[in-house]
Amino acid sequence: MQRGVAPAAGFERTEPTHGPVDSADFLTSIASARQEAQTMFELSQDLGVSLSLSETLSVLSMRLRRMIPYDSIAVFVNRNGWLLPELVSGENFRALSALKIRVGEGLCGWVAANCKPIMNGNPEVESGYQIDSSKQAPLQSAIVVPLEGLKGVVGVLAMYQATRDAFTPDHLRILLAVASKVALSVENALKYQQAESSATTDYLTGLPNARSLFVHLAQEVARCRRMKTNLAVLVCDIDGFKAINDSFGHLEGDKLLREFTVRLKDVCRGYDYVARMGGDEFVITAPGLTAEAAREKAERLNQAAIESSRHVCGRELITLSVGMAFCPEDGTDVERLLAEADRRMYSMKQVHHAEAVAREQQKRSLGASAN
Repeated sequence: MQRGVAPAAGFERTEPTHGPVDSADFLTSIASARQEAQTMFELSQDLGVSLSLSETLSVLSMRLRRMIPYDSIAVFVNRNGWLLPELVSGENFRALSALKIRVGEGLCGWVAANCKPIMNGNPEVESGYQIDSSKQAPLQSAIVVPLEGLKGVVGVLAMYQATRDAFTPDHLRILLAVASKVALSVENALKYQQAESSATTDYLTGLPNARSLFVHLAQEVARCRRMKTNLAVLVCDIDGFKAINDSFGHLEGDKLLREFTVRLKDVCRGYDYVARMGGDEFVITAPGLTAEAAREKAERLNQAAIESSRHVCGRELITLSVGMAFCPEDGTDVERLLAEADRRMYSMKQVHHAEAVAREQQKRSLGASAN
């Protein structure tokens, strides 16, 4: 039988079952009810305070543990039809953190697609769920509730235990009571996360924008002063990009910028910082890069621009002008470093322009001679 497609693929139970009557005396029951009410109130208060998704979910896991015993807890957020783990805590951390669940498949995927809870389901039906049973006990029961926000299901909340049939109708009742509040908090946190990302990320290339660059560069310069290290700042501008937009249209120009971004990051090291200043101008900050290594990198960046043009337009229509400045040699001030790198970049652009004009004149001369 195929795993992770529908509840019949291994879910143990889709409806709450009634366990034995609690033998606790009346006073104990009252005390438990008061504690539950207090915890629910604190949870509601806490969920309304933070806009950070990680902080919201951490508070959630801490508060819920007071009311529902679990070995593991996970919150999966719906991102373009996939449930991705945003919070994982407890046993089997690695196995749960590695899950990527398509909405509609597996335990959590079924809950998200149908907007219905499941109690004491079998975690092993999740596609990709694997553990080393020689090192840790497998999780045998799960309770999963949908998190339905104003615009649909934003994710699911799942709790796991290593024993079978570990969860009770009371546990399900508590989770359903808090699910709507949790969903709204997650939805708001995701909106805040997206807005925060939009404010610091270039929408077209996905690179940090100018605002992010200035913050990062200030930190790098301060580190250079403190640690007595060096930093290279490379300002890059695409030669001939306007002609691409004029001849092929802005959509092809955008495609070229995205293609160049991919190749640009391939040329850079993992700890280099690559940002888009705007238009066809990019900036790279490279800690510890020597002048010789920077010149070599500039040549490889130019080749990346040429290959991008060949890939998108079928011809070599652009080159790249790169200006370099070094901290502390050229200054220990952000504006000064950028201004010096920019000045050198424009000098290189003039050289490239002169070379392009000379090549064009040579072509015309050869054409005239042939005629």
